[in-house]
Amino acid sequence: MTKGRLEAFSDGVIAIIITITVLLIDLPEGNGWGDLLSILPIVASYFTSFLLVGTNWVNHHHLLQVARTVDGKILWANLLYLFILSFFPVTTGWVGRSGFALVPVQVYIFVNLLGAISYYLLEKAVMQSKGNTALKDLIDEPRKERWTIMVEIISFGITFVPGGHHLSCPLLIVAVAPWIVPDLRIKEGLEKNHDRNN
Repeated sequence: MTKGRLEAFSDGVIAIIITITVLLIDLPEGNGWGDLLSILPIVASYFTSFLLVGTNWVNHHHLLQVARTVDGKILWANLLYLFILSFFPVTTGWVGRSGFALVPVQVYIFVNLLGAISYYLLEKAVMQSKGNTALKDLIDEPRKERWTIMVEIISFGITFVPGGHHLSCPLLIVAVAPWIVPDLRIKEGLEKNHDRNN
């Protein structure tokens, strides 16, 4: 499989995930402001998931820009990553419709944590693949990955403190914040390689 096919397939799956997630938002039952307020929990969970999935998509695209070749290990790591992301509509809907109840929040955070781990595994697969040594040279230490996984573990742990689950979802935004700007080391390395080739 070519890198282009892998990107196209991944883009399609992520687009479907976002589309399914927005379809979980029910129309208000009436025409008043109170009716609109009744759907705010699901809108809030959708907003959070959209930000998380969108940030995942941007960084996934950025990661594959560095890859020169795609092997079986990358394909399976990418499939695992997409498999976990595909649970986002389910967990988003459950959290929103429950009004951010304890167990739905715990499941939502756990799926996010698995997503962060699977992205790290995908990154490692790309680094270790033949012909993709550029990424290994550019990222000597996975600081962002460790930050995200650590904050999401803390976020999950906080859910076991009485009332703490209400603080856990905002922590997911903190976990993903460094990823809003893709890794500058990759960008700088790509620019250097481009300048050398020209």
